[in-house]
Amino acid sequence: MNERQERIEQLAERWFAAETTDAEERELRDWLRRTEDLPASLSDVRAMIVGLDTLAEERFPAGRKVSLRRRMPPLWGFVAAAVTVLGLFVCAELMRKPYCYIDGVAVYDKEAAMQATVYLESFSALDESARMVDELIRNN
Repeated sequence: MNERQERIEQLAERWFAAETTDAEERELRDWLRRTEDLPASLSDVRAMIVGLDTLAEERFPAGRKVSLRRRMPPLWGFVAAAVTVLGLFVCAELMRKPYCYIDGVAVYDKEAAMQATVYLESFSALDESARMVDELIRNN
């Protein structure tokens, strides 16, 4: 039993240093569970392992199959993709700069802005009257 206890103490030291294999850890856990008369040097190891097992049982109850890699339901994947695309369109719309403003409305297309110059033709009549007034002033 003395050799066995030394082996378990070595395994405990390696376990605390995170150097044990899965098989060695199972051996340590099994021995600590089966042994009633535990030496004082291994009581902290038992407390630690029992505590971790209890936490694992609370998180993942026995009989429940646990996958380390959880998958999102396909619907959530589509929703995430749709939100991403919508966000890109909204971001692109907000970052666009207008070419000009006509009647307080932003115009982004240069051709549409140039077609709006038709509104300026009415000012040509004012330009003619201003020229006539300038000529009259110069001639007098």
